[in-house]
Amino acid sequence: MATSQFIPDIRIGYLYTYWGPLSFVLTVTIFREAVDDFRRHQRDKEVNSQRYRRLVRGRDSELVPSSKLRVGDLVVVEKDQRVPADLVLLRTTERSGACFVRTDQLDGETDWKLRLAVPATQKLDSDTQLFDIKAALFVEKPQRDIHSFIGTFTRVREA
Repeated sequence: MATSQFIPDIRIGYLYTYWGPLSFVLTVTIFREAVDDFRRHQRDKEVNSQRYRRLVRGRDSELVPSSKLRVGDLVVVEKDQRVPADLVLLRTTERSGACFVRTDQLDGETDWKLRLAVPATQKLDSDTQLFDIKAALFVEKPQRDIHSFIGTFTRVREA
């Protein structure tokens, strides 16, 4: 409507009566989007700086921000701590290897879901023994469907 007012034959009233409200709405919308982006950036920065305990071969564990975690790191997740990335559950403090997780950040469901550790690694006596086993892990590429997952853990026998 505002663009049509540039044509003299169909112009009704003054340009500012059309362009003024349009400019106001666009300015407010752009400002709100900028504020939302800034808040999202702040939340991401806070989440990425949260510290997690990473197991290191031959040394004590170290605390690192989640932004420094890499594929293959052995991460210790404590009770009520947010899971920093996609993880394979290798060991729990429960004898059965069970733990309960909430997936509300993924699917909005706030109920607790039972997850079981890999049986071959749950049976190890300590976390440090995880460095001594030879194993292969196959994990499917990321999918849109968050309710299904294909992955296999295979322990490689040494000859």
